[in-house]
Amino acid sequence: MKRKKIRNILIILTAALLVTASAMTVWAATRLKTVSDLSWDEDTYTLAHWEKVSDAYQYQVYLYRDDSKVAEIKTKKVKYNFKSKMKVVGSYSFRVRALKKDSSYIDGSWSDYSEDMYISADYLEFLEKGIDTQNSGPGADGSGQTTSGTGVVYTAGWVQDGSGWWYRKSDGTYPVNTWFQDTVSGSWYYFNEQGYMVTGWFEWNGNWYYCGEKGTMYSGDCTIDGVSYHFDQSGALIAS
Repeated sequence: MKRKKIRNILIILTAALLVTASAMTVWAATRLKTVSDLSWDEDTYTLAHWEKVSDAYQYQVYLYRDDSKVAEIKTKKVKYNFKSKMKVVGSYSFRVRALKKDSSYIDGSWSDYSEDMYISADYLEFLEKGIDTQNSGPGADGSGQTTSGTGVVYTAGWVQDGSGWWYRKSDGTYPVNTWFQDTVSGSWYYFNEQGYMVTGWFEWNGNWYYCGEKGTMYSGDCTIDGVSYHFDQSGALIAS
């Protein structure tokens, strides 16, 4: 009988130690920060962005339409294009939380909701059928302003025609005789007076620049046709 009591006491003590150890493990773990700076892309309306959280393994994202949850995804990136999940007219929003990689961390709390992005019937039609290139772009009149102010929403992105590549913004306008940064890739491109992407060497505002075969601006130390060059961060050639 005495041995049985001792055994029961040992079991109780062991259980207590396990609970204490578990509590200490949870207490020692660090909660990931709450995701912030949620936004919809200004050109690609279905592209969601948020701020990176240190030590996050991936992110869990909920998409809502008119306050009802319509989709859930997980991604290791800090952006996600919900184009395939925004097929119905309505106001869309999303929220995000950072997920842990191991027991050293605790999943972050859910973020606040993003601002609403209203998806119209016209925009859905453009997403499904594409864009009428007869009414916008360098192939129209080269002004860079063929559809501005009409209220029509276009799918932003790169377009190729018989003369080259150009970039259509969501309002139908396009860069002309200026630099433009692609918000998706982060790369800089230069477009000529007709609105087409420039490649190779060209002079702009008294400085020389070089854009590769795909139009991306060179910066830093680069080798072109076997010759070494140095460009500053703005892309301007630095004379040796």
